Amino acid sequence: MSDTSTDRPQRSTVALVAAALLLIVVVALVLVFGIARPPALSSLADQPDPAPPAAVAWTSFDPDDGPCLHVARPDGTTEVLVCNLDGEVWAWDDDGIAVFTYRARDELEIIDPATGEVVERREVDPEGRSGPSPGGTVSSRHGDGTLTVTRVDTRDVIWEVDAPEGYRIGQGAVSPDGNWVAMFDSAERLLLLPADGSAEPRVWAEDTTEWDLPVWEGSSPSASTS
Repeated sequence: MSDTSTDRPQRSTVALVAAALLLIVVVALVLVFGIARPPALSSLADQPDPAPPAAVAWTSFDPDDGPCLHVARPDGTTEVLVCNLDGEVWAWDDDGIAVFTYRARDELEIIDPATGEVVERREVDPEGRSGPSPGGTVSSRHGDGTLTVTRVDTRDVIWEVDAPEGYRIGQGAVSPDGNWVAMFDSAERLLLLPADGSAEPRVWAEDTTEWDLPVWEGSSPSASTS
């Protein structure tokens, strides 16, 4: 016959230890997923007005399909045009999206933004190539728990938000009309921000990684072509 008076304290001790461990786990989850959560933002699809003047294109890396070409349109929709690219997005003019190819350093592939097909190849002077020309960039920095996004050309602060230390925003591209900025954050989102800082960003695309700067429709190559 067991001694129930001895079993009760043992069970109580086990229960207390289990409760303490559960509390530690809960606190850890709150610290990780609560405090470190990125800023909550509305999406362009849910709040379409005002809409950006044009679409943007960018490249992200997929572990299965390699570099993929994405397009986000002014209505908030996004799509993957083509994968397994051998290059990076460089510009987007009237003829299509220009991709600077790695295999031929003196060639641009012009991709149809509707079909994802290569419609033209152009020679380019590699010595004159200076990369995408977004028409201006945006930088970000942390300070005392606050994230500040600043126009590099004017040094105007266009967004300030309380954000966890691990949250960051990469350089962004200013639209050809100078009124909008497209930029990626560390939460794998493409953000759309008024260039004058009159409103907070909206999420244009999600689940995407930053491979290079987004390129606006209507941007022109910054190197000599032939």
